Amino acid sequence: MYKKQKKQLKSFLNLGSYSDELFSRNSMTTIIRALLEPVISQNAVSLVFTRLKNKEGLEGLIKRLEYCNNVEIIDVTAPGILIKDDYVELEFIIFTSARYNFALIWDYSNDSNKNYTNCYFLANSRAVNDVYEIVQSNLTADYREKFYLHKPERRENELLNEALFNVLRKLNTSIEENNFGQNDNFIVDLSEEEDNENKIKEITHEIKNQLSVFDVYLKLIEKQTGKNKAVDILKKTGSIILAQLNELRNYGETNIKEIILQDVVEEAVSIMDEVLKEKNNKIKYNSYHKYDISIFADENKLLSVLNNIIKNANESSKNDEFLIEIKPDKNSVFIDITNHGEEIKEENKKLLFEKGFTTKQKGWGIGLYTCKQYIKELRGNLELLESNKEKTTFRITLPLD
Repeated sequence: MYKKQKKQLKSFLNLGSYSDELFSRNSMTTIIRALLEPVISQNAVSLVFTRLKNKEGLEGLIKRLEYCNNVEIIDVTAPGILIKDDYVELEFIIFTSARYNFALIWDYSNDSNKNYTNCYFLANSRAVNDVYEIVQSNLTADYREKFYLHKPERRENELLNEALFNVLRKLNTSIEENNFGQNDNFIVDLSEEEDNENKIKEITHEIKNQLSVFDVYLKLIEKQTGKNKAVDILKKTGSIILAQLNELRNYGETNIKEIILQDVVEEAVSIMDEVLKEKNNKIKYNSYHKYDISIFADENKLLSVLNNIIKNANESSKNDEFLIEIKPDKNSVFIDITNHGEEIKEENKKLLFEKGFTTKQKGWGIGLYTCKQYIKELRGNLELLESNKEKTTFRITLPLD
C-alpha cells in the first residue's frame, strides 16, 4: 500500500463501517484473534492477506495459521510483493472463505506513540471484494483467481458490523479501565506452555521416525507379496496415526473437505473386518440412500471415530453381527452403529463421554471423549441412542450443508 491509495481506501471505507474513535493495539489484537480463531479450529479452505509491520501479540496466531493445511497466507510486506515501498502506516488483514469474509484495516499514521489507531471494519460483505481490489492494484502478482475461488456471495451487513464495533468499543473501554498493556498484569507467562509444546513436538517427531521405518518395511512386504487387503489396511492405519500426530502438533487442526460418506463407512468396515474375526464378530452395513451422500468433514477423524466405536463394540461382544446404518434426513445424516453385546449400565450412560471415565481395568477414559470432540469439530453430535439387553446403538449425526 502506498500514499496515493491511502485517500482512496479511506474514502471507500468511510462508506462502510468506519470509526473516528481510537482503539488500542491490545483491543485490535484481541478482535483479530477472535475473528481468526474459528479459521484455525476448522481449518477450512481460505485465504488471508496481511500487511502487519508490527506483529506483537499475534506471532503465535500467525504461526498456527501457517500450520493449517487449507489456509494460505500472503504477507504483502515480504520483498517483491508490493509495487512500491512508499509505505504509509496502514496495516490490514483481509480474509475470505466459503463461510465468511472480513476486512480489517487500521492506520497508525496519526498517532505518534503507535499505541492507538483508527479502525475500518467490514464483515460478511461484498464490499470486502472491493477492498481486496484496491490492495490487488498495488501488488506485483495477480492473486484474483485464488481470492475469488473462496468468494462468498454476501450482501451489505450493517447490523453485523455495528455489533462488532460495539464489542470492540466495550473491549477497548475495559482494557483502558484496567490499564492492560500498561503494567505486567497483562503479560502472560507462556514459558510453561512453550515447554509443553516443545515436548509434544519432540515426541511427535520420534513417533514419526518410527512410522517411517514402518513404512519402509511395509513397502518391502508389498513388493514380496503384492498388493493385498492386509497391506492396504496397514497403509490406512499408518495414515490415520500420521494425521493424529499432525493434529497433536497443530493443536486440533482439522482438514475439512468434501467426501462421500458411504466410502468412509465402507473403509471403516474393511479396516475392522479382520479384527472382528478374532471374536467371531462381523459387520452388516446398510445405506438407506441409493445415491452418494456428500458431506464436508475431516475423513481421518470420522474414520477414527467409527473405528473406535466398532472396536469398543468388539470388546463387549462375541459371535455377534454388528449393524451400521446410514439414514439421511432433510438437513442431517445419521450413522447408527449397533451391537448386541453387554448392556451399558444405567449409572454409566451419562458418564460415557466424560474425559477420564472408563469401565476397563487398563483404560484411560479418553476414547469416547475424543470421539465426541472430533464429531463436535465437524459440527455434529455423537450420542448413545439406546442400550438394553437386546442391543446397544451409538448415533453419529452430521450436517448435510
